[in-house]
Amino acid sequence: MKKYEYLLFDADNTLLDFSKAEYLAFRETCSASGIEFSEELYSTYSEINDSLWKKIEKKEITLDFLKLERFRLLLRSIGNEECEETLKKAGEMRDLYIESLAEQSCLIDGAEECVAALSKKYKMYIVTNGIAKIQRKRFFASSIKQYFSEIFISEEIGAAKPSPLFFDQVLERIGESDRSKYLVIGDSLTSDCDGAIGYGIDICRYNPNNLPDNGRKLTYNIEKLSELNEIL
Repeated sequence: MKKYEYLLFDADNTLLDFSKAEYLAFRETCSASGIEFSEELYSTYSEINDSLWKKIEKKEITLDFLKLERFRLLLRSIGNEECEETLKKAGEMRDLYIESLAEQSCLIDGAEECVAALSKKYKMYIVTNGIAKIQRKRFFASSIKQYFSEIFISEEIGAAKPSPLFFDQVLERIGESDRSKYLVIGDSLTSDCDGAIGYGIDICRYNPNNLPDNGRKLTYNIEKLSELNEIL
């Protein structure tokens, strides 16, 4: 077993239940915007949002563009014309969604027990892609904030996982350049796994649904967070 000193945890759908938070925030945004919520509409939003975040990872678009574009495309999908009024409404929905999502700090089952135990042996940090206003408020409202030394957010760093530039900044700020001392824990094959593997850091994929790794050489693969405690 390798001896790690630093654990770099992804936030969303690794420790924080982003799927639940996003669902609640989207439903509240629709209600406040006079749009009838439905599961089909949420599915459409999720597809739009996921595709835009993939473009963020590939450096094809900016985060500011994503914030507005996902709602512009959503409104277009339900029949709104391309006009100044639609763009204004998309901006209003963007702001409502950010405010609502920032209030959601639900945890993944077992997250607090996991990090509480590990914090006695390791220095731990959050490494997350996302909007700083949302991520900071959600994290500091959660019961796990006490176990982490710092939170690193892509919007503040100026680069997003899986970019090496993101990890360059993280290691520089922590003050330890030896990559063998780090372990990344996250759920995403692209941002977390590809980011860690490409940077030469060991990766533990949190994979509760036992999804395929598509040929990636993962250091560890777990279905429950409690398994991480057993590994370490």
